[in-house]
Amino acid sequence: MTGAQELNVAYWRAGILAANAADWITVAAYAIAAVLALYAARAATARDVPRERLFWQFTAAAMLALGINEVFDFQLLLTALGKEWAQSHGLYEQRRTFQLIFIICLAGAALVAGAATLALMRRAHRAVRLALLGLGFIAVFVLIRAASFHHVDSLLGMGPRSFNFGSIQEMAGIVLVGFAAYAYVPRQTRVTARGED
Repeated sequence: MTGAQELNVAYWRAGILAANAADWITVAAYAIAAVLALYAARAATARDVPRERLFWQFTAAAMLALGINEVFDFQLLLTALGKEWAQSHGLYEQRRTFQLIFIICLAGAALVAGAATLALMRRAHRAVRLALLGLGFIAVFVLIRAASFHHVDSLLGMGPRSFNFGSIQEMAGIVLVGFAAYAYVPRQTRVTARGED
């Protein structure tokens, strides 16, 4: 491992250790949303709606992955290592071009995935459509962070230091997903589950 890579990894580790209360609240929200999505997947199985079951299973996996990333900031490590690689190969001056290509590909993939999901779920339960709105909120937040548009980053960074506007947007998406998953589960099932506890 080169000195630059060691520095980048050390910077990434420092970021993990610097996780604050807002980060842990967001992680907890992702975990709760993931559990609720799993309950919704079970409800979809009981309703015999395979597409909706698959949707909720994917949503649970996505919430879990995003929650893990909230703590470990893997995109920060990839960005740091990508910068080191570009510098070592004399490509750092063209970084804006590579960033633009990456963002276009990422946005294109998100649009295609979103359009396909909407097409498959157009007749789905209204809670599924609400969850899609929440996932859209989170996807926009992730895309903005990936794009690293400095003026947009500055806007998202406004507000309280511990819980800025960007965090609020992310949390709004998580809450929408969690609420939608909760609403999807039939009331009688929720009452029964509480009784068993």
